[in-house]
Amino acid sequence: METPLAADAVRILILGPTGAGKSTTGKLLAHLLGWRFVDLDEVIVAHDGRPVSAIFAEDGEDGWRSRESATLAAVLREERVVIAGGAGLVEREENRRLARDAGAWTVALDIPPEVALRRIAQQSAEQVAPVGELRPMLAGEDPLASMRAMRERRAPLYALADDHISTDSLDPTQVAGRALAGISLAGRLPKDGAETQTSVVTAGAGYNAVAGWGALAHLPRYLATLRLPPRVTVVSDSAVSPIYAEPLARVLRDGGYDPAAFAIPAGEANKSRASLEAVYDFLAERRAERGEALLALGGGVVGDLAGFAAATWLRGVPLVQLPTSLLAQVDASIGGKVAIDHPRGKNLIGAFYQPRLVVADTSTLLTLPGRACTEGWAEVIKHGAALDSGYFTAIERDANALLAAHPAELTAAVARSVAIKGAVVAGDERESEDGQRALLNYGHTLGHAIETVTGYTAWLHGEAVSAGMVFAAQLGVRLGVTPPEVAARVEALLSAFGLPTRLDGLDGSALLRATHWDKKARDGQVRWVLLTGLGASVAYGPAPEAALRSTLAELGATIDTPDVNGAPTSVL
Repeated sequence: METPLAADAVRILILGPTGAGKSTTGKLLAHLLGWRFVDLDEVIVAHDGRPVSAIFAEDGEDGWRSRESATLAAVLREERVVIAGGAGLVEREENRRLARDAGAWTVALDIPPEVALRRIAQQSAEQVAPVGELRPMLAGEDPLASMRAMRERRAPLYALADDHISTDSLDPTQVAGRALAGISLAGRLPKDGAETQTSVVTAGAGYNAVAGWGALAHLPRYLATLRLPPRVTVVSDSAVSPIYAEPLARVLRDGGYDPAAFAIPAGEANKSRASLEAVYDFLAERRAERGEALLALGGGVVGDLAGFAAATWLRGVPLVQLPTSLLAQVDASIGGKVAIDHPRGKNLIGAFYQPRLVVADTSTLLTLPGRACTEGWAEVIKHGAALDSGYFTAIERDANALLAAHPAELTAAVARSVAIKGAVVAGDERESEDGQRALLNYGHTLGHAIETVTGYTAWLHGEAVSAGMVFAAQLGVRLGVTPPEVAARVEALLSAFGLPTRLDGLDGSALLRATHWDKKARDGQVRWVLLTGLGASVAYGPAPEAALRSTLAELGATIDTPDVNGAPTSVL
């Protein structure tokens, strides 16, 4: 088990100037954590029965500040709470002492006064209320001057916070995610029984694959075992970088490393030659040397792209996978497959290149958008369905805890998937024609075809794999390979996790054509991974054309078939 860097923080206090978004950030952060949110101003007003402007007018600022301190003291007695404080809360030493004594993690938001005033003016117009009524400290002829003066006076006090976030270039969701990343990478996020587990993957020269809640806080210690030069390059994307790049850079610098960061645009469409060239250009400008590690921070797109760059820059530099999506943690980061896409198909340009280290921080899954997290469960379920019946049963049993992102169950599931895939990869590193590694492609033959036909935009990878698994299960039933009850359990579990199980609206004939680009094809014949039982599978092929078309139609795809006169017709 990991030793925490410091005591868990079960209270978070959001500070910052007026208009910085403290309440919005606090609400979103509390939602991500599943904690209670408290807006101190709202509590004071509800208890006093007067609006903020009336309290200031009748009792003065001292009257307000006294109420603020008393309310803060009461709320800090709670645990698992996110608190949004007023802009002037930091000016009282009493409040700073209360936060310190409670072990609260403090986050100071910052925003240029001009931007903040525009936000406040918009709120004023929406609520049809003067700025001075909404923000009594800004009452007067020149609210901007007042904001600048308060910001300058309070800046040294905000600087005492544990974390600092500039909010003017981030949307509210990014600010909340960045706040969560800050506490996690500081080693202060409660683990709630989650245990860090390390699998040794014996492919290539061998490497450790770590799965742990808050594991990125310990990254320098993991890197130290590799004895690499201190200069490292972090490749991320435009979705992950605003949340994790700064906290990770701080962890690396504190650990004696010299990081530089580069971000590509997010999305499967950017797993391309153009993005690869951009990474090469950045490495060239940095004069990255052969011994210096490339750290892939993000989901499967980043892991594949950065991995291929690492495999080919200077004929190979050390690769460290830091997956932040469920899909990448349980699948893409393990096994050494690195690639970019070609317009004709997914991952057609690539290599086998094993990482030196994988660190899957399961707390990063809290900041994933809902759909992006959901798609990852397809790969988790795939491991159980195709390779491990006990794991499949555990997923069924723990479904509610997994969907609620409970640290212990979530970390255990990721660690088990990592161990399953690592063991398969170790026995069949380069996916031999009849090797077990091909079984990891259960659901992928049609899944990749779905992605290709829809242009890598309409379906996420895990969503396509989910539908591909249902197709393969039903095809197996039709061919007498898969027991019907096994197919039913697989479809039910995928549905329980919110994954698609139908092909409605897709062109079945186009899907079949796209499957011929599948990497498992031999002599132009497509092979399908079919279930022979729960946790057992086999590579099968070719499958009869009639069975393929009937199964596609059964799941809702449109299929062109000839009528009695030989003319094509479209049927469902």
